[in-house]
Amino acid sequence: MDTKDFYKNLKQVNDFSKIMQDSNYCLIPNDWYVIVSDIKDSTKAIEKGMYKQVNFVAALTIIGILNIDKEEDFPYVFGGDGASLLIPPSLLEKSKKVLIEASKKAKEAFDLELRIGVINIKEIEKRGSFIEIAKLAITKDYTQAIIRGNGLELAEELLKKEYETFKIQDDLKNTYTANFDGLECRWEDIKTLKDETISILIKSINQKDSNEIYTNCIKNIEKIAGNYEQRNPIKEIDQLNLSFNPMVLNAEASIFSKNKIGKIFTILRLAFENLLGLILMKYSIGQWGKYKQRIIRTTDTEKFDDMLRMVISTNTNQTKKLEEYLENLYLKKDIVYGIHKSDSALMTCLIFQRHAKHIHFVDSSKGGYALAAKELKNRLNFL
Repeated sequence: MDTKDFYKNLKQVNDFSKIMQDSNYCLIPNDWYVIVSDIKDSTKAIEKGMYKQVNFVAALTIIGILNIDKEEDFPYVFGGDGASLLIPPSLLEKSKKVLIEASKKAKEAFDLELRIGVINIKEIEKRGSFIEIAKLAITKDYTQAIIRGNGLELAEELLKKEYETFKIQDDLKNTYTANFDGLECRWEDIKTLKDETISILIKSINQKDSNEIYTNCIKNIEKIAGNYEQRNPIKEIDQLNLSFNPMVLNAEASIFSKNKIGKIFTILRLAFENLLGLILMKYSIGQWGKYKQRIIRTTDTEKFDDMLRMVISTNTNQTKKLEEYLENLYLKKDIVYGIHKSDSALMTCLIFQRHAKHIHFVDSSKGGYALAAKELKNRLNFL
């Protein structure tokens, strides 16, 4: 049986609050593969101020594999300092080449070590884990994978603990040329409309009642911080400002340039393209008048992949109430959690068609999910 279109044909869920309902999930076919990438020592890099570069590299593997066949549809998760993808066997060999090239670019451009691995779903099942998928419709322009089971978590652990077994080797016979076109990071940090933009990670450690715990967390976050529109860190077009700062444009230029001279010219080209875009949007020329609204409709701010990941905007009082609520669950040993607070969001963009298919990965600036994960692990160690 050909499972290539498994995810494409999956029914959609239209409400984030219903993502834990069992009827919405299907097991991933066992001839598929888990692709995992992770930046080694990402926390140290972030502490050196390289949070934009870390986010950019984390998105490299996703855009590269999506570009293999733009008609394909498969699940993936952006984690701030890494990414996970679930792919059919038809994409495996070309995906390996993408991952090798992404790892080389990360090292050459930013001196970051991108660990890359591939694990068969059958291996996940053999080790007593599983992966179930649901498909969430965020807007008419954007759907998102919701992933549960502990299979992704196991894959990430295997990448770190058994790297020599599961890492991808460079196959010189594989002649596919990786394509990373469409990966952009051209926006200034997006200032919050409230007091803070926060990245939240919540993981249930009560296996018996996990569904209920996650459902209650979503409901209570909504009570505290408002509905999806109210808590969304990017909801007004005035928040979106194209950057002309060479330091902001440097991440994209570093990936797509082979030397320092080339990087300078690339930065100048990106600045010119931004100027042109600014004019087109300001005067609503063609479809450019609605470009920022399209971005807002395709932001990746809330997701689930063995844990709840959210980037939301809150005022100080809401943040305090949220921390009190999560701390109470932690003391009851229902969850572990991590929060990173900032005054802005960072957006990394995947552009397939300028006025059609977009995906915009959002994290809080200056560390986001990576530093929230560090806090979560510290809490886990104290249990």
